[in-house]
Amino acid sequence: MKKSFMKIISVVLSIALVFSVGCIGVSADEKENETISIPSTEFIADSVTDTAIEGVRTIGSLFAGLQEIDSGEAFLNNLLKVLYNALNVIVEVLVKTICAVYPDPASWKDIEDHSTETFLEGREEYKLSADAGNRWSLGYASRSLIPDDFESGKYYLGRDLMNKKAEGIYDDMRIRAAVIDDNSGDGAVVVAAIDSLGVTSTDVRAIRAGVLEYCEQHDIAVSSINVMSTHAHSALDTQGVSTEFFYKLFASSIQNLLGIEGNLPFMEAPAYFKQYFVEQSIIAITEAFEDMESGSLYYDSIDASEFIKDKRGLVSKEDIPEIASLYFVPDSGSEDTYIADITCHPTSFSASNGLVASDYIYYIDQYIKAQEGANFVMIQGACGQISRDNIEVDTSEMDEWEEKGADTKFLGETFGEYIISAEYETELQPVINAHHKEIVITPENSILALACEVNLVNNQVYYTEDGVGIISEIGYIEFGNKVGFALFPGELYPEVFWGHEIIGDTTWDGSEWQYPALNNSVDGVDVYCVNLANDALGYVLTDDNFAFMGHIIGEGIADEVLSVGKHTGSYFVSNYLELVDAYVK
Repeated sequence: MKKSFMKIISVVLSIALVFSVGCIGVSADEKENETISIPSTEFIADSVTDTAIEGVRTIGSLFAGLQEIDSGEAFLNNLLKVLYNALNVIVEVLVKTICAVYPDPASWKDIEDHSTETFLEGREEYKLSADAGNRWSLGYASRSLIPDDFESGKYYLGRDLMNKKAEGIYDDMRIRAAVIDDNSGDGAVVVAAIDSLGVTSTDVRAIRAGVLEYCEQHDIAVSSINVMSTHAHSALDTQGVSTEFFYKLFASSIQNLLGIEGNLPFMEAPAYFKQYFVEQSIIAITEAFEDMESGSLYYDSIDASEFIKDKRGLVSKEDIPEIASLYFVPDSGSEDTYIADITCHPTSFSASNGLVASDYIYYIDQYIKAQEGANFVMIQGACGQISRDNIEVDTSEMDEWEEKGADTKFLGETFGEYIISAEYETELQPVINAHHKEIVITPENSILALACEVNLVNNQVYYTEDGVGIISEIGYIEFGNKVGFALFPGELYPEVFWGHEIIGDTTWDGSEWQYPALNNSVDGVDVYCVNLANDALGYVLTDDNFAFMGHIIGEGIADEVLSVGKHTGSYFVSNYLELVDAYVK
């Protein structure tokens, strides 16, 4: 009943929006007729042709992917789909119009002015075996990212546009960093993870700059510095997306118009926190360099699907990505270290939660420390709509505070037990391969472009021949010629990486996804996905299943409004395949 009611409401709202925008279009036409300048016949002909072509494309997209009408429900679904496709076009036109009149920030530069000083290409040569004298070494460090003056109440939680200030601390928010080297002389690899919704490339490169300065001062070779986000939904806001949106919308327009760079007035606390977590991250990574010692490195994969599900109901338990875990055992007998790639949203706390928490990651860390005295780094897989499942905890004997975190504690300790109980029979030979590629992304979704104009996020934007572009990167890291990690700067849906067939080839527009699964993209290597690596650029779906606002009516569709655009999936995958094809020879 509720679903049918929502569909009816959706139809009414869609028709109302179509009608209202149609009225706006008439007003615009009337205003255009009042102008006195007369364009040339050639210009008019070209404009008419371009408009006609675009119009045909738009009309085609409205009716793409409709199902056969064999029932009243099928007819209603088709009608809703057409209306929402129309709504998608309308919203994009409206936001694009706002972007056109909204002044650009003074910090935007021409692409020719882009500096690559804080981008590392990785190791030049792909090696198929370890060189004589190679040996594993690893260093670990972790620091809290909660400011000393947290109790002042001026810091924001990073969760959507909720604009919510943190009210307290439930567990912690940390950076955990591991530095790994095969001592070949080709440079160490940094794997660091920040408990956060996401960290932009701008801040990642600020962290890199500090680490590179340290390495230069200490004559340390480093080939790859990677900063990921665990995607914890209850951590402090590291991006700016949850910080006074409407104030920024107004104040940034004035600041941009006047050509003023720098932080907005009254935004001192968010600006300080960005500086703080960047500085603490640099300290943690340099401490990991100082902690390095020799040892052995092992690998195993772990099935944890019993406690994980796809909220859309498209990915079966059998196709939930396994945990990939690296296990380092130092020769000295000191603390072991686990690095685990887990595919599961850290969203145990509700959206109304006002407490800082890193969710199940904190409890994995605590469990592994308590059981083995070992270190832990967690990196996030292609989580899309993958979240927790089958958690039943008896809270009858718990107080209110303990009950609040009971589910996330259970999940964290369960994951922790899985990780330390794995067999780790595969010992990795001491050889690292790492390579990275810069990419320039042109936003198809004007909502992202507007977020950059408003300074809601601080991704560095450049003017390009195609309009504006955002600098980001794709990467690949491999250990022991056995286990690899494909690094993507957005939040991938699992089917983008693990293959379209895991969702039964579900499609929104009726087209086909042209890329194979990427888990075997390098021969003889188990390749896993790492989300939100070195940047945070929103949802990434297969192109054919991108519905923008269609999630409102489809259980198998997500909130693609928070995305670079429809073709981001194919752009990322094609660039990743080009990278590995060129590097792995």
